[in-house]
Amino acid sequence: MDTKTLTTLVARVRELGGEPSEVEVKSAAGGLPKSVVETLCAFANTNGGLLVLGLDESRGFAPVYLDDPCKLRDDLASLASSSLHPALRISVDVVRVEDFDLVVAEVDPLPSAERPCYVVNKGMKDGSYVRVGDGDRRMTQAEIGLTIANQGQPRYDIEPVSDATVEDLDRTALLRTLDRVRQTSRAFRDVDETTALTRLRVLVRDSQGSLVPSLGGMLTFGVYPQQFFPQLTVSIVVHPGDDSGQDTPRFEDNPTVRGAIPDLIAETLSVLRRRMSVRSFVDASGRREQLDYPMEAVREAVVNAVLHRDYSPSTRGTQIQVNLWPDRLEVRSPGGLYGPVVLEDLGEEGVSSSRNAFLASLLADTHLPGSDRLVAENRASGIPAMIRELRRSGMIRPAFRNYVNRFEVEFQRSELLDPRTRRWLSELGEVGLTPLHELALATMFHGQPVSNATLREFGADKTVATSVMRDLVERGLALRSGGRRYATYGLNAAPRVPNLFSGNESTDESIESALRRRGIARTSELIELTGFSRQTVLTRLDELISEGKVATEGKPRSPRRTYRWVGGG
Repeated sequence: MDTKTLTTLVARVRELGGEPSEVEVKSAAGGLPKSVVETLCAFANTNGGLLVLGLDESRGFAPVYLDDPCKLRDDLASLASSSLHPALRISVDVVRVEDFDLVVAEVDPLPSAERPCYVVNKGMKDGSYVRVGDGDRRMTQAEIGLTIANQGQPRYDIEPVSDATVEDLDRTALLRTLDRVRQTSRAFRDVDETTALTRLRVLVRDSQGSLVPSLGGMLTFGVYPQQFFPQLTVSIVVHPGDDSGQDTPRFEDNPTVRGAIPDLIAETLSVLRRRMSVRSFVDASGRREQLDYPMEAVREAVVNAVLHRDYSPSTRGTQIQVNLWPDRLEVRSPGGLYGPVVLEDLGEEGVSSSRNAFLASLLADTHLPGSDRLVAENRASGIPAMIRELRRSGMIRPAFRNYVNRFEVEFQRSELLDPRTRRWLSELGEVGLTPLHELALATMFHGQPVSNATLREFGADKTVATSVMRDLVERGLALRSGGRRYATYGLNAAPRVPNLFSGNESTDESIESALRRRGIARTSELIELTGFSRQTVLTRLDELISEGKVATEGKPRSPRRTYRWVGGG
């Protein structure tokens, strides 16, 4: 990391009064802190991050004198290699800032097949950590179990459902799939039905040697899979548009969608379609109407959730959750990313790793109810198609969030270059910005990180994308974070970012709205969300505490103090 980039990062951390989730700062004045190894481990098990040694958080992140920064650098690299399993190969530099030497380590996330990373002398059970907010948390046994299950190719989708029989399968849907595979494969053309279903792994043998439906077969063709797996459903919550009053209902609709996967997808899309608004636009071709979200993108998000969710026994009590808010749509599924794929890879053509290989194969030959369309293509095209549809509609790229136990996709209702964003770009007063610069800035303005891959989705080649992001950093507009391989960029200088919630809300209303939406947050997170200064946010939080609307945990004015919304709304 170069001096200018680190200087910008230090200024940003001071402004926030705390670290972003992907940054950890430690003094190290007395040598390498013991907790450093836990931070390295947590970064590797989550989404990567940046460790900075030589700043004192208790003194406003002022630099401290390090006796031997080169030795500290070497000790840190050795620690990552010798004290963690698997050994981490991190990038460590000594960078001079404000006439002080800082030690900076960039940690890339480990592929899921290599997790969990753990501290060797503590063992896997007590020495595995993940990053939560701006701190490190020991992984639960359930999280460790999920991580271990992802090290190989899971086969839960071909587990026998011993209580079921072939009569529990929808014969019409089954025969339609059989007809398709017989037309496309000689292996199924001249065999009887039972043999064909066995080869497809729709039927498998249980411990007694009897042929019964597999989990994947039941989920794909079951008349009512929830008879055997009651929580393998989709829960939809439609949130109200006005959450300002005490008497406002918690939700406007909360259906639970049941049935086989084709029915889950079709009915979920039907509910969302009915609940979306239609907006009118006037462009060069005249007046046109558009749903809040393009249905093709929504479909890909729902298919991705049911196809790639974790179906291990420990998660079969967890539903897929779909939340439709006035300003965003969120799809949450159990289980994080599987295989060698990391967040920064999403959107690249051909990048995929199927957790449920047999289920994916079945769904690629199964039709949606009453349609000639197949449930899934199984060609690693889902997320690129999702992004492409949103781009085509002029909307913001979907936000992807990856955790040990879940994966989330979020669509924002806003247009990428809406009037408010264009006004903000104009007010920056920057000369020489290209359209690609503006697209990168607009994406960050809407709260999403930008990577080299993000700009390639706009049609830029890798060299141009790198040049644009370097220029934005040099202009002081963007801040780089993450490892060298998975570098991402966010907006720098919160005062230049206007309130992201409503152009008509007052300062007090905006901070209150931000906390209501998050539920629980630190001061630094509310500064990021609203763009207001630290003192403004703290003053309003004190008022909300005195009104009984906010509860706290942690020492007053500590950057790690959390605020939890308990008031109305």
